[in-house]
Amino acid sequence: MTKEKVFISEADQYLFAQGTHYDIYKKLGAHLSVEDGVQGVYFGVWAPNAAQVNVIGTFNEWNEESHPMQKLGEGGIWGLFIPGVEEGTMYKFLIYARDGRKL
Repeated sequence: MTKEKVFISEADQYLFAQGTHYDIYKKLGAHLSVEDGVQGVYFGVWAPNAAQVNVIGTFNEWNEESHPMQKLGEGGIWGLFIPGVEEGTMYKFLIYARDGRKL
């Protein structure tokens, strides 16, 4: 079952930073979603020391550059909706450290 407009709001970010967001698991990771009528997956991850985070997987042939995530606020949460990704698709978060290393 998909949900319309799964996203990480400013309120989510605030509660997470305070340590009081008890449902953050519903926002981070990979979640089937619908955005503007298009089905796909919303990806969210907490990587506070990352210079950049990208989503790679079978949907983009593990291309390291094609799906950069957006940093949401200053709390270290990154997010991205990717249309067309289906349930069960293999993926990873590619985290770029500030010193240039890929994690």
